[in-house]
Amino acid sequence: MKSFIFKTIIFSIILAVTYAYFVNKLSEGYVDPYYNKFSQEAGGLILGLSRASEGISPEVIENELSSDNFEKPMVNFAMNTVQSSYGEIYLEGIKKKIKPNAKKGLFIVSISPGSFSAPLGMDDTNVYNMDKEGIIGKVDNLTSLPNYSYIINTYSQPLYNTLHDLNKWEHYIPHQNGWNEVTENGKFQKMKESDIKHWKSLTIRYYKRKIKKEQLSNYRLNHFINTIQYLKTAGNVFIVRLPADTDIIALENSLWKDFDKQIDSISKKYGVKFLNYSTLGDNYKTYDGSHMLSKSAKEFSKLLSRDIKTNLTEK
Repeated sequence: MKSFIFKTIIFSIILAVTYAYFVNKLSEGYVDPYYNKFSQEAGGLILGLSRASEGISPEVIENELSSDNFEKPMVNFAMNTVQSSYGEIYLEGIKKKIKPNAKKGLFIVSISPGSFSAPLGMDDTNVYNMDKEGIIGKVDNLTSLPNYSYIINTYSQPLYNTLHDLNKWEHYIPHQNGWNEVTENGKFQKMKESDIKHWKSLTIRYYKRKIKKEQLSNYRLNHFINTIQYLKTAGNVFIVRLPADTDIIALENSLWKDFDKQIDSISKKYGVKFLNYSTLGDNYKTYDGSHMLSKSAKEFSKLLSRDIKTNLTEK
């Protein structure tokens, strides 16, 4: 009996040490698309869904607005509809990310109808519970590097993935500041126009299914307003609608009639600027109709920075 207990203890120790080794090893390389967003305190934030995650570069924003002395670093904390739709959980995560007592931050709050959607028939409590099951709801520490809490609580792949990077798309470059850059030229091949056309068709198919299964959520809209009000206490806030393919924007607008008009009304009521670039889709190249490629993302980030500077000067 003593021998069995001793062997069990030894086995458990070996298992724990092995697990700790792989967790640490994983933290030194590529974890997943969102890990870098949870690895530092932020002076300013880029918020919203995947269009902002891939379409706004914090580095470009910092460089273009270097003379304005905003709090740094600027962190891209945008993710996707599962992780970062506006709600109580996302707002609590935002509060944990921002440096204590920040007063001169810059906050780019990106929006689209998808930012305010929830499954049909889902009430506020269930929307909250659904958000709680996302990354922000599972991770207590949102500012550490390495962030073992993130890996332990959210990593769903086998830990032997530490030995390779096969889960990483060759066109994908995750930056430490949270920006997920997508390049046209991958490690082994360049994106084909036929692929881009096909991926756009998949995006359109996805949006058409989404429109049938989801509804606008007053819970999300109310917490969007709460988010704006909170961020105003920590710095300057800009609501931004990013460009996308005209077909994609048309589908979004079919989900929410007069979306731009209503967001503009909210921005005026709460004293923040709404910068709407949704009609500029022809000026920026996407790889799927919705998400900008690297060059376009950098160009758009420069345009956004100039408009922010202009509005701050006028203000």
